[in-house]
Amino acid sequence: MTVPNPPLGTIAVDTFTNAVGAVIESANGLVRLQHPNGCSWKAYATNLRPPGPGETRRYEAAERTWAHLGPARRVTDGQCREQAIRPLPS
Repeated sequence: MTVPNPPLGTIAVDTFTNAVGAVIESANGLVRLQHPNGCSWKAYATNLRPPGPGETRRYEAAERTWAHLGPARRVTDGQCREQAIRPLPS
């Protein structure tokens, strides 16, 4: 069975992480998604779904915000992992 590869630039929701990102790489059923803040992650193409209206608005708002801040303010993948495990303030 072959899994179709989504086109590059497609905005999608990874149902495993419930995160929205743009497809920046796609091969053999595995994709790399990237959020406008610079964080990227791998996901199976079968776990993707189109974003709903609210998710699309949030993604577009993040794009505008991060475009305004510039590429120097974007995070690297290492920082993404650090942010993901940081405990929430009490």
